[in-house]
Amino acid sequence: MMGHLAAVAATATLLVTALPAAAAGTAEQASCAKRVLKLPADSLPGSSAARTGDSTGRYILGEANRDGRMHPQALLWVNGVPRWLSSQSEGESFAYSVTDDGHVLGSTSSADGTDHWIYSAKTNKYRILEAPAGFRFGRLTAMNANQDIAGTAVDEATGESVALVWPAGGQPQLLPVPSGLTVFAVDDISDEGLIIGRVDSPDAPRTSYLWKSWSAEPTRLPGLDDDGVWARDIEGRWIAGGQDGIDDATGLLWNTRTSRVVELEDSVADLNSSRDAVTAGRFGPLGDWPSVIIRSDGTKLTFPAGTLLSHIFERNAKWTAAGFDVSSGTLVPVVYACR
Repeated sequence: MMGHLAAVAATATLLVTALPAAAAGTAEQASCAKRVLKLPADSLPGSSAARTGDSTGRYILGEANRDGRMHPQALLWVNGVPRWLSSQSEGESFAYSVTDDGHVLGSTSSADGTDHWIYSAKTNKYRILEAPAGFRFGRLTAMNANQDIAGTAVDEATGESVALVWPAGGQPQLLPVPSGLTVFAVDDISDEGLIIGRVDSPDAPRTSYLWKSWSAEPTRLPGLDDDGVWARDIEGRWIAGGQDGIDDATGLLWNTRTSRVVELEDSVADLNSSRDAVTAGRFGPLGDWPSVIIRSDGTKLTFPAGTLLSHIFERNAKWTAAGFDVSSGTLVPVVYACR
């Protein structure tokens, strides 16, 4: 657990390495079976996507347009069968994390207020989460296999955004933040309890920090220069993300135990425990760069134009990756099985 992890001082030297030279140039068109995920009968065409999933592929979390709603609504596929997620009969619902045992972290907002909840796919019930006294939840966006939760809250006395962690079976606690910095978002918590989040500074770009201890200040994740980085995912001892530019992006993998940083060709959206990475890709007026899967040995799987993937499953899972296909002009939720 994170409470037992010692804080490790940041090293001054940034060791940037590339993938093995021979493998780095090896790319192959993915030999994949593509499946378009089914949508509920009352969904509307448009912004539908798979966003994340458990390690096995049984549970896939995403969103779809729904009749009578303003935003795409939270959607959970259980063995390919979709179900809407909402703790209220009306309102806007969003979901962020799903575990192997079918627990989902999300929220529902309406004129009556906002519920932050954990949903159980097995019991079809919601557990409403209550904010600690003096605070109101901002966004609870990360949950690990232990059901430890991380996110942001607003201090009602000062109006400032703060980072918090809520250990499973315990009480919420605030995460230390260096003086003068403000937490913008908390992005992930690993099964070991490491937490990554983006922090704002009055004199530097927004960038990602790593909490190795729940009781010690975080350390800044280094980039290739002074620009900010965005860390999106933690798996084991590796953190995945990138350094985004206007015209291009560089993928980065940070080792949480050393100062090693691995540079990839595009910003990384997700990582599995084998250190296989899926890149975020881009689609729009600046060009079309489909997502790519980059295995830990440097070999690549490429995908057709308009394929943007946001999640990569474990190697022994039913599916390889999930995301959406925008080649038709609208977002369509898809999964791929690549062998």
